[in-house]
Amino acid sequence: MLGVLMACFAWAVIVPISLTAPPSAVLGAVFLIEMAGFGAALVLVLWTAVNPRPSPATTWGTTALLLAVSLVLWAPAHLWAERGEQPWAWLAGFAIAACALVSWQSGVVMALVLAAAAWIGGIVFDGEIVAGVLTLLGCGVVVWAMCQALVWLLRLLWTAQDVREAQTALAIAEERLRAGRELHDVLGHRLGIIALKAELAAGLTARDPGRATTECEAICGLASETLIDVRRAVHGQTVADLGAQLQAADLVLRSAGIEASVEADPDLLPRLSRELSHLLATVIREAVTNLLRHSRARQVSITVAATGRAPTLVIVNDGVREPERNEIFGGTGLAALSDRCAAVGAYLSVDRSTEDRFELRVECPHDAGRS
Repeated sequence: MLGVLMACFAWAVIVPISLTAPPSAVLGAVFLIEMAGFGAALVLVLWTAVNPRPSPATTWGTTALLLAVSLVLWAPAHLWAERGEQPWAWLAGFAIAACALVSWQSGVVMALVLAAAAWIGGIVFDGEIVAGVLTLLGCGVVVWAMCQALVWLLRLLWTAQDVREAQTALAIAEERLRAGRELHDVLGHRLGIIALKAELAAGLTARDPGRATTECEAICGLASETLIDVRRAVHGQTVADLGAQLQAADLVLRSAGIEASVEADPDLLPRLSRELSHLLATVIREAVTNLLRHSRARQVSITVAATGRAPTLVIVNDGVREPERNEIFGGTGLAALSDRCAAVGAYLSVDRSTEDRFELRVECPHDAGRS
């Protein structure tokens, strides 16, 4: 379509050249060079016209350039015009149409200035004043009307391209967010376990070297597993199994010296969708990680059961710290979990009704646990 538009305005150069007769070959060459400059300025204006969001500086800059080139051709086009022809009026009409495609303001400015120039040209060169002005304005209006649809379509195509680029950027940002969230979950959980086992191994080095060696080997194994999980998270391959995550939470809490109670309805777990299983596993992993980092819990209970026909996860601990120091009550971790739950229709809530008790509850969508 851009080619069709340029082809339409190619007549802005062809018509004036065909209606003039320079007195010598040298002057003819000069006139052709000037017309080439006019054509280049016209192309710049048309390029601005099809841009969906041209800046005011670009709009008026290209308009001023085309106006200046048109006025340079004013005298040669009148002096060398064939008898009874209006080459400069045609040239000016195309210039007005091009500027009007950019904006109606620039089109009006060009029409006023070039119409005045056509009027003066008719007086100075004893031409037909009315015919020149009417040719100029008529050409401008007709060409503008013919090309308006083409410019609109080109702007629409450019806008669609911008939308596709914005969608691509959004997809990249979402993937980065997903990778960051997965890495936060995996590293936060595993590094917390590694830190606890490292402290335990350090304390056992002098008293029980054999057990300390066993703990060090466990740390190495966890580090290797963490590296594998990080790679899987980067490639979007992390799949959390709720049953395995419940077992891991029980093991981690007991390793940290916390009395843990983990209960899950064995009939409910197989009926959960993969999406909900992943969600609840993620909540458990995040909650245990935060609990180990930011609380003084001695007792923790994790329960997965069906309340009516809606699966519910409840995590309760007794190690609440002061709100301003306890990140379990707020921060990006809990906010991210809440957003994840909302995305699948689940609801996450916290209850701190007493000073030494903290409850995190996730209520899944109604009928989510029914096979």
